[in-house]
Amino acid sequence: MENIPLLRDIVILMAVSVPISFLLSKLGLPIIIGFLLTGVIIGPYGTGLVTELHRVETLAQIGVVLLLFTIGLEFSISRLLNIRKEGILGGGLQVGLTVLIVFGISLLFGQPFSVAMLLGFVISLSSTAIVLKLLVDRGEVNSPHGNLSVGVLIFQDLAVVLMVMVIQSIGINEGLSAIEITKKLALSFAAFAVIVVGVIWLIPRIFDQVVKLRNREVFILTTVLVCLGTAWVTSLFGLSLALGAFIAGLAISESEYSNQIVADVIPFRDTFSSLFFMSIGMLLDISYFMGELPKIALLVGAIIALKALVIVGVGQILRYPLRLSLVVGFNLAQIGEFSFILIKMGEEYSLFNQALYQSLLAASIITMAFTPFIYQRSSKLAYDFGKLLGRDGARGGHKKTQLSNHVIIIGYGINGQNLAKVLKETGIPHLIMDTNMERIKSAKAKGHSAYYGDASHPEVFRTTAVEKAKMVVTAISDPISTRLIVKNARDMNAAVSILVRTRYIREVEELYKLGANQVIPEEFETSVEIFARVLKDYRIPSNIIQNQIDLIRQEGYAMLRNPSVMGDRLSRLSSILEKTVMDTYFVERECSVAGTTIQELDLRKRTGATIIAIARSGHAKTNPEPDYRIEAGDILVLLGSHAQLNEAFKLLKAVCPLGEESGELKRD
Repeated sequence: MENIPLLRDIVILMAVSVPISFLLSKLGLPIIIGFLLTGVIIGPYGTGLVTELHRVETLAQIGVVLLLFTIGLEFSISRLLNIRKEGILGGGLQVGLTVLIVFGISLLFGQPFSVAMLLGFVISLSSTAIVLKLLVDRGEVNSPHGNLSVGVLIFQDLAVVLMVMVIQSIGINEGLSAIEITKKLALSFAAFAVIVVGVIWLIPRIFDQVVKLRNREVFILTTVLVCLGTAWVTSLFGLSLALGAFIAGLAISESEYSNQIVADVIPFRDTFSSLFFMSIGMLLDISYFMGELPKIALLVGAIIALKALVIVGVGQILRYPLRLSLVVGFNLAQIGEFSFILIKMGEEYSLFNQALYQSLLAASIITMAFTPFIYQRSSKLAYDFGKLLGRDGARGGHKKTQLSNHVIIIGYGINGQNLAKVLKETGIPHLIMDTNMERIKSAKAKGHSAYYGDASHPEVFRTTAVEKAKMVVTAISDPISTRLIVKNARDMNAAVSILVRTRYIREVEELYKLGANQVIPEEFETSVEIFARVLKDYRIPSNIIQNQIDLIRQEGYAMLRNPSVMGDRLSRLSSILEKTVMDTYFVERECSVAGTTIQELDLRKRTGATIIAIARSGHAKTNPEPDYRIEAGDILVLLGSHAQLNEAFKLLKAVCPLGEESGELKRD
């Protein structure tokens, strides 16, 4: 009977990880934590169900290779340009400052140069997988704190590649002088550049030929070959397998095949990378963890505090409000999944002793496990810290405006810009407040009254003379600030009209409770636009469509939030459609109706609809006589039931060949 030890180990890993991951998913926790816990439980330091760790690590290395390959696929120069300030400047400052501070502290505690640098690299990285999942689950990816978080994370992912090269050069050449290590590192960069150029030239051409076969199996095999093959070739030059995989992904990232490749690779990546996280958990020595718990707890606290403070400082440099900077700082205060790669490299190159190695593993796992709980409370913690520091997250030092009966626009994005433009053209007094200084400068350049500041804080909000305002329009993507603004506006002026634009469905009810007069959720507005266009294509008169849109908005989108309400509304719509309605039809030159009289057309007898007026050259002829002759360019005003009008349009289309494309006028 065949005995395959590796297969047994994989079955045990999956059998334990599935129920743990299922439980964590029910609790709303990231699945990565489940993989780490699985490794801790079944590893040699836990129950000992899996003792041959090197066999699992072989598969785990494939997981790392695929992980870096997909990062290369998802990363591109254009994407880096898109994150601009948050990624390049924010991410660069965060990584640089964290590495520098940890490096300095490590040297003070007597750590060697190489170890101090590696510690800086390890602690500077945050968990892209966990933070992005939390942002997506709460719909906050495009919020201000989401933009800053994603920008920093993307830069960190890119920095991993450089860190791997540096540590590998130091580890392999340990004992050499700094100058010699620098020379080795320069050679590594040169090899890296040569491989990048070669791969970027070769790989797209390979896929150009493979795609012509239109065979999915060959396409997937080629993808795996490119990924693993490039990783292997890179290793021949003394560089890491993971770095080679990143280069391969980067070479394909700008091609039209990248999306399909990502879709094909993700199942493999997720399977093997889960083994990687389990293998990391298996490395944790439970007895050491329990014996050194106070020291590890102190290390965890120091890491969280240091990373949060650095990110808050970066946020202030980028002129983000203090509260928002604190939120991002708390959310990114963990050690990330790519830090495990660096920790493992430190152990392989004997840069870490066993105590430091185990301490970093434990701190990494704990900070990642704490992240969902910190994330849930980060807004409140940020608000409390802001008050404690005597800073309400504002920078506004301007005097109180003298405006009255004006419109306050919070947020100068696309919606705010369009509103401000219309208000200016119509002479309605208004002012703008935003936390983006570039937007404020742009608004002032266009002649608007604009102030920098965080309107979610009462002292700043009062400078807008909200107690004298007629309306407050909130058009920002920060749900926390939006709620505070609505509450403060209602508290400061019971009569002010509050209109809120939100991207988040879950915010609608709460915003109404806080005092908003109108809440416009973008997702529901998209639904409204979709059903309006569908009804229009079915010749539902525009006044009926508009009536339904008005009903939906007036009732706070209850029809879209509650299926039972929708059923009732559709019943009412059916009864309305049975009543008499009005519509219009434009007569083209090619239409044979042109030149005939109303009596000759005999529309009423043939369809039941009546021509009650004809508009010609800007003038309307009401109740036209039977001998009134229809001319090209006329607009026929028709009266009848929905069914009668539908028959009338069918008849007119039959005699007007171009009617379907251009014969109809947009209905009033």
